[in-house]
Amino acid sequence: MAASLDAEGFASTLAYDPRGSGAGIRSFADRFSSHGNALMAGSFGMIGASILARLPLTLDNLTPVARLTTEYAVAAVRPDSPYVSLRSFLTALKTDPGAILFGGGTVGTVDHILAAMIARQAGLKAGQLRYKSIIGGTGAIDAVLQGEFTCVLGGLSELQPRLALGQLRALAVSAPQRLPGIAIPTFLEQGAPIELANWRGVFAPPGIDAPRLAHLTALTDRMVTGATWKAMLFRYNWTGDYLAGPGFGAFVRSETSRVRVLLAELGL
Repeated sequence: MAASLDAEGFASTLAYDPRGSGAGIRSFADRFSSHGNALMAGSFGMIGASILARLPLTLDNLTPVARLTTEYAVAAVRPDSPYVSLRSFLTALKTDPGAILFGGGTVGTVDHILAAMIARQAGLKAGQLRYKSIIGGTGAIDAVLQGEFTCVLGGLSELQPRLALGQLRALAVSAPQRLPGIAIPTFLEQGAPIELANWRGVFAPPGIDAPRLAHLTALTDRMVTGATWKAMLFRYNWTGDYLAGPGFGAFVRSETSRVRVLLAELGL
């Protein structure tokens, strides 16, 4: 996003907060409250992380500006893994839950929630799920390649380079249907009613006035139509899913409620 805004001549007007944890929400709000030239990248996973950490602030306490992308998650194993299909993996998970260790991002993120959904599909209780979080997708990938994890969960953009090299083998993707140009079967087509998407967007601090919000929205409106941003979508295999203004605010509130329900249903 920084590169895309720079290409449009806007980067000098913005500040970026690189922290992506739930605690980063409070830090951003405290540091930039009512500041009109700051944006923070946020995602589905930050909602779950904030709720599980029982933090007083979630993304819906900030000022939603725009949703930018949607990405689906992939469950993958080593190429020499005995689990050659989702069905064989679920059978093994049901038979011996203690032998399967999932690896992925921070607790509460899409990776963690997807692991819980897979475990529930195998008939496991919440306490039987073995999941270890590693900050940064590369660390989790390396851990599964070294045999520390049985299955790694991550966004398609993170795992696709290793999948293309044959260093990982995908079991399923959490999309509603197969993605164009991606030969990975969905959970749904393999009989598992699992669908989950990670969206990413940008947020302004709480308390900014309407003219400043309109300015930031105009920046993202222009950015997503630019050639640099479109090239970034292609480069990282992201799906552009732009939604700005009040519609994005309503979406974030709905997602916050949905994640609370989903975490309760999964026993997390």
